[in-house]
Amino acid sequence: MSTNPLKRTNTADRGISPPAKRKVTATTTSKAAANFFKPTSQKTKDPEAVTFQIISDTVLKAQHGNPEAVVAAYPKPVRIAAFDLDDTIIATASGNRFAKDKNDWRWWHASVPAKVKQLHSEGFAIVFISNQAAISLRSDTKLPNGMKSLNNWKAKVAAVLTTLDLPVTVFAATGHDLYRKPRMGMWGKLLEGYGLTEESVDLEGSVFVGDAAGRAGDKSRKLKKDHSCSDRDFAANVRIGFQTPEEFFLGDETKPFERLLHPSDYLDVELTTDTEVSPLVFTKKNEVEIILFCGSPGAGKSTFYWTYMQPLGYERVNQDLLKTRDKCIKVATQHVEDKQPVVVDNTNADKDTRAVWVGLAAKLNVPIRLVHFTAPAKLCEHNDTVRALTGDLVSCRKLVQERRARPAY
Repeated sequence: MSTNPLKRTNTADRGISPPAKRKVTATTTSKAAANFFKPTSQKTKDPEAVTFQIISDTVLKAQHGNPEAVVAAYPKPVRIAAFDLDDTIIATASGNRFAKDKNDWRWWHASVPAKVKQLHSEGFAIVFISNQAAISLRSDTKLPNGMKSLNNWKAKVAAVLTTLDLPVTVFAATGHDLYRKPRMGMWGKLLEGYGLTEESVDLEGSVFVGDAAGRAGDKSRKLKKDHSCSDRDFAANVRIGFQTPEEFFLGDETKPFERLLHPSDYLDVELTTDTEVSPLVFTKKNEVEIILFCGSPGAGKSTFYWTYMQPLGYERVNQDLLKTRDKCIKVATQHVEDKQPVVVDNTNADKDTRAVWVGLAAKLNVPIRLVHFTAPAKLCEHNDTVRALTGDLVSCRKLVQERRARPAY
């Protein structure tokens, strides 16, 4: 008898027949098999569930499915359901203000996915519009962890969109430019991407939902003050309805909010003798005189000149163009000596500066009058921002001079 431990021996409990083979169901399709044997250059690739694209240098666009095709199939005008992303659609799972990595997210509320899917089923175009200044689209960025933040953000957004599994487009503004809310740049890109015009959007039936709503907060209820009013202002700028996440998803009542500037107060205001503010009248009282403007940058001084003073034959002297006060005085003197009235279109904010022009008028023996522009500081800041970003001012500035400027004699 062999004692070799490696030699197989029969045992009483060993079956005579080999075990039956398990039947394995094939999961590979004939198409996949055919694709496997093709050369690499000829292989077909499944489309990415979420795609990313940089548009206008500072805007990152993410897309799941084919939202453009879905929108094109909707009856016009199209209803748009737009949402901020952070603290509206999602929140951090860690409870931190900012996500620590790509996996640090959860739904803002358990009802969010179902509500968004319901909107899609009702024919709304679903869009997320978000400010994301902490990420950079440039590899040479000076932002700390800029590219790391970008990669984490893309992975997080891909996970959110894949989980929702709806045709959704995300627009993220990474700069402080025309595309950052409450400015309307991303809305313009949305319309452009979907092939829509203002007329083909049901503005009244559309909505924007966001947490930056200007709410004051309530310490007794441990409700934090909103960091800004940019989401509410964005909705106002594009002329669609606005709700907070609490109002939209949870049905809460509207909370008090504070908006530092109401641009609509300065739009399309018709001034008549029946209004509280008297209609603006500026009369040329002297053939040759100096008109001294006084007011903050953005208060409407230059617009006032081109609208009211230039048609009356006044020449303009402006230090932004001439660079120094001495040059302004020289040019103004020449105009007066040529028998032409002059407007000094500078801020002329302090007594010493105004005294220089009063002295010049006395020296040239011509009358001098002052027009004081008293537009609120927030409106001036708004106008300066618009001018810096566009090179011009939109209609929200045009009535500054009509409502705020008053001739002083």
